[in-house]
Amino acid sequence: MNLLELFRKQGGFSLIKQFFHGGVLGTAMYEFLLLGKSRTALEILRLSVTLKIKQKLEKKYRRSLEDFDRTFETSIKNSVSNKVWFCWIQGLDNAPEIVKICYKQLHKNLTSKEIVLLTKDNIHKYVVFPDFIQDKINKGTITYTHMTDLLRLELLSQYGGTWIDATVLCTSKEEDIPKYFFNSDLFFFQTLKPGLDGNATYLSSWYMNAKAHNKVIEATKYLCYEYWKENNSMIDYFLLHDFMSIVLDFYPEEHKKIIPRDNATPHELLLRLFDRFDLKTWEAIIEQSPFHKLTYKFTPDSIEKDNTNYKKIIQKSGGVFFE
Repeated sequence: MNLLELFRKQGGFSLIKQFFHGGVLGTAMYEFLLLGKSRTALEILRLSVTLKIKQKLEKKYRRSLEDFDRTFETSIKNSVSNKVWFCWIQGLDNAPEIVKICYKQLHKNLTSKEIVLLTKDNIHKYVVFPDFIQDKINKGTITYTHMTDLLRLELLSQYGGTWIDATVLCTSKEEDIPKYFFNSDLFFFQTLKPGLDGNATYLSSWYMNAKAHNKVIEATKYLCYEYWKENNSMIDYFLLHDFMSIVLDFYPEEHKKIIPRDNATPHELLLRLFDRFDLKTWEAIIEQSPFHKLTYKFTPDSIEKDNTNYKKIIQKSGGVFFE
């Protein structure tokens, strides 16, 4: 891969713009010149930039977090919510096939849950963003991707329940899924040791379960809103992860309550999505996690390959591979 292809693959000018606004462009350039362009070098660069961004945010918003802590109401008792939140802004009719299958599998497997499909036409029935947030969404200052970050925080804060990204495939029946996936004060997949070492942020937001008014969720939402009160661009694509990691560092006792579940295993199917289908390997992957984070962004060449795991998902979404 030549330098131009590498530049485009890593995000091109949008990444440079993000680094500039985040005040880490110099760090990124220095690390790139020092380390080179190998996959390992780029991962070290990413970790270094992520750490610096988190440190900047932590320093700037520490007082805001302390203000939140002083005013947070701890006496509110909350029950488990039966809702599962699933969002595709454009509506399911306009969704990629893989998204439709993921939605179908939730209905098939989570039979006791109330699965709420959120689109641009009904979000307002559940959530009303602050005016300054909605204004920035309308102007495109806040992207739809980040809007869904704020959306999950609002929904879990107000109602509780389980947020599941639209590209998460459920392959287990509800009775076979550990209860803590649905009845925790707070649960999400995390980067655990030894993979945790060197990572400034250590959580995944594609599956989140919480009771309403959870302190970590509320604090993260508060910091996100404080950020957008005075900014018109994102310092980091993973702003939600940055702020939630800062909150968890601030509340280590809350972090310890979260049942540890590693976020690497649920990505294994994604990494092998266009490998040749092998039943033994498939079953081994499916047994390791009830949920699998996929994507809808594929190259045409990949989709056309025969007898891949992807093709089996598309062809057998109602069949034996999900029993």
